[in-house]
Amino acid sequence: MSTELCLSCGEMIPADSDRCPNCGAAVVRARAAGGPQGGLPRLAPVVFVIAALAFGVAGYLAAGLALAIPAGLLGGGIGVWMLVRSGRLR
Repeated sequence: MSTELCLSCGEMIPADSDRCPNCGAAVVRARAAGGPQGGLPRLAPVVFVIAALAFGVAGYLAAGLALAIPAGLLGGGIGVWMLVRSGRLR
């Protein structure tokens, strides 16, 4: 019979238990990678590039190269964030 370590009190918990017998804390198990919530979507790099280019060009036209690079990185991050967020709303 395998056991797990309680993250709350440090006691060993039987693997088939959902709560720690010592402190009553719920057992948190890691999800398998590749499940519905595992990592970024496959389109994340494409969305990052498209959003980064759009924000970068807008920043370049507004204030020059000094603003274009940070605006592009920020825009790419926002694009990926929106992509991930839209997947969680479904």
